Amino acid sequence: MSIAEIDHLTRDFYQAISFDHSAPPDFTPVKILFYGAGILINNTFSKPITFTAESFIKAMESQVADSAMEQFMQRELHAKTEIFGKVAHRISVYEYNFADHKMPKLPRGINFIQFVQIEGHWRILSMAWSDENESHLIPEEYLTDKVIVG
Repeated sequence: MSIAEIDHLTRDFYQAISFDHSAPPDFTPVKILFYGAGILINNTFSKPITFTAESFIKAMESQVADSAMEQFMQRELHAKTEIFGKVAHRISVYEYNFADHKMPKLPRGINFIQFVQIEGHWRILSMAWSDENESHLIPEEYLTDKVIVG
């Protein structure tokens, strides 16, 4: 049971959606990281915004085409991963930015990611996230890496 594959999938997802203004983004790797259609839910706002992997890519591409998003960066800061048999759950604390990637304090959030193991390989099944705000601060226990295997 390899946590390394889950680490790589998570890193690959964040890298696939990150880009800067120097080159046009290629979001196609996002689709291969998911099992089936995948489900992504942004629950940062008053109502959840739900996507499949494909509709998520189309939404990102549309924002880039409309110049609503010229660059984007998202990276994992800390993770807690639990594995039981052929299912896994990861609490992924991330930071992100639409402009200067080197700012001293970037906005953060938490992404809850579910994985399934299919034919010996892990794939992302779903993810739901919410950005941190004054009412919902990231708990201290989520700010250290941890793996639990059962």
